[in-house]
Amino acid sequence: MCNLLSSKEVLSFLIGFAISTLLVININNNYSIKNIQLEPVKNYENIMKKNMVNSFYKNSNESYESELADRLFNDIRVLCWVFTHPSNHKIKVPHVKKTWGHRCNKLLFMSIEKDPTNPDIIPILVPEGRSHLWNKTRLVMKYVYDNHFNDADWFMRADDDNFILMENLRYTLAQYNPETSLYIGHRFSVDYPQVREGYMAGGGHIFSKKALKKFVTIISPNTTLCDNNDGEADDLLVGQCLKKYAIFIDARDSKNQKQIFPVGVEEHLQHRAADFSYWYWTNLWRNVTQGGLDCCSDVYIGAHYVSPKEMYLLKYLVYNVHPFGLKKNITESLPRKLSLDEIIKASDAKSFSPNFRIHENVHNIDEDEKYTLNTA
Repeated sequence: MCNLLSSKEVLSFLIGFAISTLLVININNNYSIKNIQLEPVKNYENIMKKNMVNSFYKNSNESYESELADRLFNDIRVLCWVFTHPSNHKIKVPHVKKTWGHRCNKLLFMSIEKDPTNPDIIPILVPEGRSHLWNKTRLVMKYVYDNHFNDADWFMRADDDNFILMENLRYTLAQYNPETSLYIGHRFSVDYPQVREGYMAGGGHIFSKKALKKFVTIISPNTTLCDNNDGEADDLLVGQCLKKYAIFIDARDSKNQKQIFPVGVEEHLQHRAADFSYWYWTNLWRNVTQGGLDCCSDVYIGAHYVSPKEMYLLKYLVYNVHPFGLKKNITESLPRKLSLDEIIKASDAKSFSPNFRIHENVHNIDEDEKYTLNTA
């Protein structure tokens, strides 16, 4: 998002999704909830006392009717682990915490060194350099599983230059069951035989509780299922390891619009033809609209390559700006729960990428991952 402040169109978009984010966090009293197991509203105070959940919206300078956002914070628990580096401990980590990271149910920063001035940073002792990212990723996932598995239902891997709207992430995750092995993010397709399922772009992807457990206990220790050789392309290798043990979900809304942006929102807002000499466009799993606000979801989740200065701009536009006299004509409601068959069908749909090759889809779904919806 390098040219964010210089583009009127990008600024217009950000104001647009700032308004639309109220779909999740600016609650009115007429919302309806279908096919999701949440506590009744009348028990809300007891839930909050029992789980010691504090509202970010009522205990800060932000002013919201936040009952639904608070309930989702409690019921859709997300642990965020953020990859960082010693050179970024002071120039990026504090800004992640102040802008979006504190909205995670649990926030961990993973680096290759300890930092005596910041106990929130957890050292993962691997050699320095991008060529060791794969070992770092595997060790981090094992650390999270061993120490925090019961602290959350969903586990998000991010970088210290991501900006995530946690309310919209929880809204999207409400469609899914964390006890089914799911791998969610911006899906790419590459012409490698070992990664026919594709992979989720670095800088923001989500594992269900079951997917994390399978990765750590079954897949990663088995060299026939997962490459244990160290390397740079950690995001691609995660996709390779999970291809037969998780259902892959390209993060899109009900209008088929993108929710996660690995190369920045402005790449899509600009009115120009897609450049198919650029790897991003040839590797997209599904086509996206190019130019204008139709490119991008109202229920935006996150972007990559965001500077600390831009993080504060995004936070301001999303959580503070309100165009006077305008009100969304929307009744707040959560998305309906998707059936397992629907999720698998969407995951198995053919890619539009020229790199896509027909292959057999294998998910290895255990009996305890299957579920039926209560439609009563």
